[in-house]
Amino acid sequence: MVKKLIEEAVEEAEKFGSLSSMYFLVKKIWAEYGKLSREPIRDYDFTVDDIILFSLHRSKLERIPFFVSSFLTWYYLSNHFFAQDPLFYFRWDKRIFVYSPRVDAHLLYLARTGYVKISKTYCLTEKGKEESSVKLSSLGERHYKEIDSILNNVYNSKKLRDLRMIVKDTIFFR
Repeated sequence: MVKKLIEEAVEEAEKFGSLSSMYFLVKKIWAEYGKLSREPIRDYDFTVDDIILFSLHRSKLERIPFFVSSFLTWYYLSNHFFAQDPLFYFRWDKRIFVYSPRVDAHLLYLARTGYVKISKTYCLTEKGKEESSVKLSSLGERHYKEIDSILNNVYNSKKLRDLRMIVKDTIFFR
């Protein structure tokens, strides 16, 4: 698994232009080297790009709700599947309290390749909607409904305080 993560770190810098993501991947490899070196290499069930597509499949989102929905989507998927780690971190005292430079870089890449449209909000293009539908159909009805329910909570939250509570409840009480 170490080799795969090193390849991902190089790809983050070369393909996605994110030195921050590369740094966090190298830091993860260094911190978890013993565990990672014993794990066999396997393909991801869901990638960071898939997580972004899932997060935006229902409607457009502003920056903060987008990162919250991406985190919650990844959190759910990682508990049920082998999902690529977006390397989220938390800054509870900041406005954008959950963030991932890796998700940010992949979002920009998906915009360049025509899957996502970025303005004041983020939304899927037709190409992105088609890809999202195909990936979501591979989840199965139970997982699809659970992710849809999680995202519905984010879409219905009007205040930053509500989004923080959703994330804290997910992390600490589930």
